[in-house]
Amino acid sequence: MNKATATQELQPGQRRDQLLLKISTDQRLPSLGIAITEVIKITSTGEESVNKLAKFILSDVGLTKDILNLANSVSYRKSQGTSVTTISKAIFILGFDVVKTSALSMLMLECFSERYQSLYYELTHSLCSSIVARECVNRSTYQDAEEASIAALFKNIGQVLMAAQDPKLYEEIMLPVKEGKETVHQSAVKHIGCSLTHFGSLVLQQWKMPDSIIQAAGLLPLADIKKTKHRSEWVKQVAAFSSDASEIVMKNTQFMRENSSEINFENEKYTKELMLKYGPALELDAKILAGWLSRAVIETQELMQRMGMRIEKADASAKPDESDSKEKSDDISLDDLMMSSEPTRVTEEIVRHPSGKPHNSRELLLAGLMEMTQTIASGKFQLNNLVLQLLEILHGSLGFQFVTASLKDAKTERYSARISLGQDWHKKQTNFNFSSKDSVDLFHLALKNNVDLMIGETSSTKIHHLRPEWHLTHFPDVKSLMILPLIVNGKPIGLIYADRNCEAPEGVPPDETSLIKAMKGQLISVMTK
Repeated sequence: MNKATATQELQPGQRRDQLLLKISTDQRLPSLGIAITEVIKITSTGEESVNKLAKFILSDVGLTKDILNLANSVSYRKSQGTSVTTISKAIFILGFDVVKTSALSMLMLECFSERYQSLYYELTHSLCSSIVARECVNRSTYQDAEEASIAALFKNIGQVLMAAQDPKLYEEIMLPVKEGKETVHQSAVKHIGCSLTHFGSLVLQQWKMPDSIIQAAGLLPLADIKKTKHRSEWVKQVAAFSSDASEIVMKNTQFMRENSSEINFENEKYTKELMLKYGPALELDAKILAGWLSRAVIETQELMQRMGMRIEKADASAKPDESDSKEKSDDISLDDLMMSSEPTRVTEEIVRHPSGKPHNSRELLLAGLMEMTQTIASGKFQLNNLVLQLLEILHGSLGFQFVTASLKDAKTERYSARISLGQDWHKKQTNFNFSSKDSVDLFHLALKNNVDLMIGETSSTKIHHLRPEWHLTHFPDVKSLMILPLIVNGKPIGLIYADRNCEAPEGVPPDETSLIKAMKGQLISVMTK
């Protein structure tokens, strides 16, 4: 008996359990579940959420590039005029919720080496659902309403994983649906003994996702949907609505694998069913809904391109829907005239010195200075976020492996690292701790004399003797470093520290030094206000 025959003879429940076992033993998926759960936990940590999300993204090179590319896309860069080079700035421009859901989507895509069209389709559906949900979140008064966009993203996780892990079973379930013979629910029950939504919830439980997300991504009761005063029920309604709305968006030419046409969402036939089902409960307006769906098409397509997903285009012979046709020859935007066979990316390979320092450090520092200036001018920032932005600029522009902001604690009379980035930053942040009592070493000399130190080679006898014992013990491999004292009203309050495990004989020329000092000056200026 061959494997295919054995699979066909399995009972629906057995096929489901077999697939769940395959998912649980796939080495990629447990780490995906952990990463997703970590991102969701990060978003519920109050004021520290932005810093923690930025650090999480920066720990993954591929994810960092994807988020920066998204922030530098045409639709987001229009109001900025300059390239976005830091994750802190990307979060500021895109918005915390956009970066969060985009990161979750990118983590899912990175996990799958398979490139089935059905997988792309379902991942695109997930993206679109979260984008539609965000429209509801933006006008909601509920606390933590953004949970709805996460629930919407995972509403079809069952389909996503099935398309990735067992594309044949996925097609078996979807074929009678495409032929109009069965609903998705009916076909899924026949093949795996439960709905795809329930199957997805079983996986989310395996991943130890928060119960609130699992419940919100579940099925709505069969009764009529009514307006609710409970946030959890509202989140569940939004997730279901967003998934259904995504089904309509996905019928658009850009996304369908079969022949299709471009949709005019102002046509009532596309939104009538959504309005009848969800309108009263979510207080929807037909015109506003049409706008949401139109924006969802644009944003979903943008994200697809940035994430390298491509669904096979519909047949060129497909005719447009005559009831929706409009004259478009005069409706041309500047975006349509831009030459962009591939969108410009600011994260192309950087040429570096052996130390890791980029050859174009000056340009990167200048872009960082402009970003900090824009952030401060906006007035919409917290001090910790600004510190993180400066650390990120120094980390990327100068090729440092570890950067930290250390502040003085008057009670303990010690300087300790508070915000850090880079290689093994958790461990190094703990170990970066020293007494504030006067001593003859690099750190106290810099603080006492308010002198910025740029040391390209720590191996010289003079520099080695000035390195304190704690630094030699916990940072033995450091070959080059930088110390920027933070002096406010004549008193040292802390310092910015950065290091590499390679010597940097190329040094820091005067023009780069001036840019570094300018950014440090901006930070100190904010601290004194």
